[in-house]
Order: sequence, then structure tokens, then C-alpha cells
Amino acid sequence: MAEEVLHNPGCDSSGAAARPPRGRGKKSFLLAFIVSCFIFWWLRSVLVRFVFHMPDTVEDGTLAASLLALGCFTLGYLLPTPGRAARNVPDLLLEACGEFAYKATVALFFPALVIALVLLRGRIAVEYGSADPTPRLDQAVLYTHLFFGFMAIGAADPERRGYRRIWIATALITLPRLLVSLHGARFFLAQALVPVLLIAIARGWIRPSARRLLQLGAIALFLIFVPAMTRGDQVMGQDRDLAIFMGSDVLGLFQNNMDLSLNNRCPPLLISLTAKTIPYSLLGVCVMDIGGLKNMPATLERILTDNDPGSFHGTVSGTGSNYLLELYVTGGMFAVYLGSAVFGFTCRRFVKWIGLRSLFAGIWAECLTRALLAPRGNLGYVYERIPSLVLATLAVIASVASVRLIRQEYGDGSMGAIPALGERQ
Repeated sequence: MAEEVLHNPGCDSSGAAARPPRGRGKKSFLLAFIVSCFIFWWLRSVLVRFVFHMPDTVEDGTLAASLLALGCFTLGYLLPTPGRAARNVPDLLLEACGEFAYKATVALFFPALVIALVLLRGRIAVEYGSADPTPRLDQAVLYTHLFFGFMAIGAADPERRGYRRIWIATALITLPRLLVSLHGARFFLAQALVPVLLIAIARGWIRPSARRLLQLGAIALFLIFVPAMTRGDQVMGQDRDLAIFMGSDVLGLFQNNMDLSLNNRCPPLLISLTAKTIPYSLLGVCVMDIGGLKNMPATLERILTDNDPGSFHGTVSGTGSNYLLELYVTGGMFAVYLGSAVFGFTCRRFVKWIGLRSLFAGIWAECLTRALLAPRGNLGYVYERIPSLVLATLAVIASVASVRLIRQEYGDGSMGAIPALGERQ
């Protein structure tokens, strides 16, 4: 099975080194984003208008605006980007950090698995949304495990070592999150699996074929339906009307809140982009109380939940959101179209970066995974963790480099010297 899904793109028939085909990840992600927009924005209207022949609450003008926004995203995504950037982490250090990240992934698997089993056991006994929030320590362990797993996969070099470590690291980070997603949020599983698939496609580890497309489609259906069914969501309504999609009216949320009053609150787009870097709760600015929680950053979904308390289902974020509305309340339709184009351009950069062997590839792949959910979320969710994750990666690089230098200085001197960052070997 491994040989069918993953292959070695590093050699041609003569044994010479060969680059993966250019643009593979580019086309795949754009197609995935279009499918995401269809599911979150237009599928409900298609079902209402053409399958069940019911009146659609979403107006034609709103549908047209969303199509134009997708066109702007595509335009920004297809803009030409500069040439391939040279890697500024030397091979010796990259290999050492990858080795450390893989060992950390293996070491953290057992505590992450135990936490996942405890969370699953506690949530099975209660209705979805009624369980206590995941303790911060548990979140830290699960996310640290994911962080090192992505770093190990991003630094992997299957041309030298094969695919065994990639498969193992993928399995180790996926299993705990699969357990957490059962009777929980489906994003837990997507957050582990989708970035790996994006990296594999961008680096040419997965062969493009009709069979592969069907396999990826099966994975997508699993992510959409299985966690929802285990937590008790109604997939089929009484009239067999696909309630799982009919109950989600994301474009209606945009349309019905275009006159949203912020009540002198800070711009939601600014808050969502900076909530992980600026301690609004400690500063006591741009915050609100919701769901029994005090001084929470006033993101758009919390403002919407505050305006419509009936939409609150026990989650910290409350009701869903829509990045089009987030842009609209910031600067009207001009901001919607311009922001969509900038959003597309940054996604294209991320796709380009994950096609390189890098310790940072997992960060950009996770941003792309969140971007696929942006049609029903906010833009801050895509970018919010970049500063902290980049700093954490730099800290790992510095720590590994320091340890190797110390060993070289006081050890037997058998280890090669580490060239300075940016220095070619």
C-alpha cells in the first residue's frame, strides 16, 4: 500500500535526480479551496433550489458576491511569485533538527494517546457541546506532539531514508486526534491529516491519478461525516433532506449581518489576526463576556453569538462565522474583494513553501488547512499562530545547534562542524 501511495520522485528512469512536477500542489490546493467554498457556501442553495424545490433565503446578489470573491481569491492565487528561494538552514543542522523532532514525536505519542482516550471517555457520556473545555495542559501536550510531528515530516528526505519515518510520524500524530475527533470537533482529525497530505502532494510524494483523487475524496467524506455522526449530529432529516448541510447557512449569515453594529467594539478582523500575539484579556481592551467566560477577545463569531444568544452551543467561539463578513464590516465590498485576493496570494506562497524540504513546512501546511475552513470561519484563524510557531521552530533550531556545538567542543570531536545559517556546504 505504501508503495502505491508514495513513490520516490527523486530519480528518473536513468537514475538521475529529478524534480517533482511543478505546479502540482498549486492546482490541488486551489481545487480543494473551490470544493470547500461549494460545500460551505453554495451546496445548501443548490439543494434548496434544485433538489427540494424550496424557497432559498440566500439572495442571488449574495451568491454573485461570493462567486466574485472566489474569483478574486483565484486571481490573487494565480499571480506570479518570485523564483524558488534558497534554503537558509544547512543540511547538517536540518538533518539534526529532523532527527530530534522525530524522537520527540515518538516520545510524546504515549502521553498524547492517554489524553485522547481520557477525553473520549469523558465526552461519550455527555451530549456534544456539554463537556468541559479541554484542559490547557492537555491542549499543550497534543499540540506540541503535532508541532514536532510536522517538523519531522517537513524535514524528511525520502530520497535518502525512504518513507518509513514519514508513515510512522503520520500515524503517531493522527491516532490521538482521531480519538479526540470522535464525539468531538472534526477539525482535530483534519488538523493532523490534511497538512500531511498537502505536504505530500506539494513535494511529489503522491502520484496524481483518478484513483488517488477518489482516495482523497474518501478521506474528505470521512472527515465530514464520521466525527459528526459519532457526536450525534443529524445527517439525514425527516424528509431525507441532508440535514447536516441544510442546517448550515453560512452565506445567510453573511447576508443577514451586513448591517452589523459593532457597538464601538474594535474591528473583528484586527482582533482575529492578533488574538494570539496581543494579550487583549490582560489589557482589558477589545474584549467581551460570553458563555460565562470573561474578557474574551471580541472576534466576529463571538459578536454574532452575543447578538443571537440562541446560537450558542457551549463552545468558546459560539456560532460560526464567515470571512467575507469579517472583511465586509472592516471596509465594505471593496475590502471583501481586495482581502480575498490578498488571501489567495498568501495561500499560494504557503503552497510554494511546503514544496521545499523545510523545518517550517508544517506551519504553512497547517495555515493552508485552516484556510480551507475560512469560508465558514475568520481569517485570523489562518494566520494567528504563525508568530508563535515560527519562534518555537527557531528555538528548536538554536537548541539543537547549541547541543551539537557543545558536543563538538567537549566530546570526541567526531561530529562535523555546523556551518553558519545561510552558509552553503
